[in-house]
Amino acid sequence: MNTKSAASPAIYALLKRTGLSEKEIDVYIAVLSCKSARASVIAVASKQSRSNTYLLLESLIEKGLIAEVEKGKVLNFIAEPPERLVRYTKNKEQSLKETATLLEQAMPTFHSIEGPLLGEPRVTKLHGIDGMKQMYEDLLSREFCGIFNPEYSHEFFDMNIVTSVFGSKPQLKGRDLLVESAQAQQYLKDVPASTDYQVRLLPKYIAPKSDVMIAGDTIALLAYDRDITTVRIENQNLADSFRMWFEGLWNLSRP
Repeated sequence: MNTKSAASPAIYALLKRTGLSEKEIDVYIAVLSCKSARASVIAVASKQSRSNTYLLLESLIEKGLIAEVEKGKVLNFIAEPPERLVRYTKNKEQSLKETATLLEQAMPTFHSIEGPLLGEPRVTKLHGIDGMKQMYEDLLSREFCGIFNPEYSHEFFDMNIVTSVFGSKPQLKGRDLLVESAQAQQYLKDVPASTDYQVRLLPKYIAPKSDVMIAGDTIALLAYDRDITTVRIENQNLADSFRMWFEGLWNLSRP
């Protein structure tokens, strides 16, 4: 039996979203399909080595998704009811929330360990939608100024990035220059300007294909390319230079 044929691509994708690795999914599907089986049978069905299968079975047992059962003197493995997947995911979500709270409380300790930025600028790169969302969440939580093209945001997220990260009523503090488009008009309805958040429209001949954000000593360049690349530069002098550039564009733009 091939576990790939036992579950549809949609089920595989759904199981990956729970945090299971591809090899764990292969073993889990094999056990679920076999009802009850020895590790050697599961290894063949999931196309894993026997030694690796034992490690994967142990991981799935710890997650509460499969269990051991003795038949005679032979150890077999059975899948727990598939509803356990829902419980596992909810427990994991609750654990992550608790961990996030503990991490927030521990931030002073982390910052005391963190070395100061000296000399050359620190440049880091992230790839993918999650990395981009993480960068936006960080910088939009601070006072910022940015150049934003909502057209690309809609293309990649099916909605603007601000409401994607912060929900329907975001509280922003800063200034944005929007590339004028139909999506920009929709953005202004979804995220209206306020006393703390000012917005202007760039002339149509200025239409960068990436977003730029400046907050504190940080510059973020967010490119909606094939790899969804995010580059972060941490340097006060460079951040101040980008702010001067931003001010020039701000003066060219219109409310």
